[in-house]
Amino acid sequence: MCFSASASFAVSAGTGLVGALTITKVSRWREVPLAAVPLIFSAQQAIEGILWLRLANGSQPAQLIVLANIFAICALVVWPVWSPLAASLVEPDRIRRLAIVLLLAAALPVALLGLSGIAAHPYGVRIVGHSLSYINGTAYSSFELGAYVVCVCAPLFLSSHTILRNFGAIAAAGLAVSAFFFLETSFSVWCFFAAAGSITVYLYFADVAQRGAKPSAA
Repeated sequence: MCFSASASFAVSAGTGLVGALTITKVSRWREVPLAAVPLIFSAQQAIEGILWLRLANGSQPAQLIVLANIFAICALVVWPVWSPLAASLVEPDRIRRLAIVLLLAAALPVALLGLSGIAAHPYGVRIVGHSLSYINGTAYSSFELGAYVVCVCAPLFLSSHTILRNFGAIAAAGLAVSAFFFLETSFSVWCFFAAAGSITVYLYFADVAQRGAKPSAA
């Protein structure tokens, strides 16, 4: 599998289009965070596309650091909070929603950890094989990494909506593939797979529109 500027821009364009279509299907403010998921992934992939071009053209390190850390903020700070927030706001089942809200509370220190790590040790980026590797000289502990994965993936698995659970499965599978086959570049590769999987969010809204005004549990 080959990743490149063209691959990143293609996924960015695809998820951006899906995100734009998804936003048009929003009927309640509570649906906005979920509908915005493809758009955020689109922005991340656009950043990676620009990074590919800048690395190929020998841009100044400062330019690369700014872009790399915007990407890192999205991945390490935004997603641990955004995933449980978006899932909780569209969850109709009270017990499931409470469980997801508890994950949202747990996600706040995870996001703060990511932000403090970026502030203390900004990320750099380089090409490794056919992928981008983000490095800052430190590493998450197994506990920290596990907490991050739970905050990002578990809210989707807890959803009563089959389509959102499918999205969670795609994200988790992408994480497993990244960790086993793209260890040094897993940060970037996982976001690539998750971005492609985020098109399922459109299917959620299409299903809601087909069933009626209110979301229905699967």
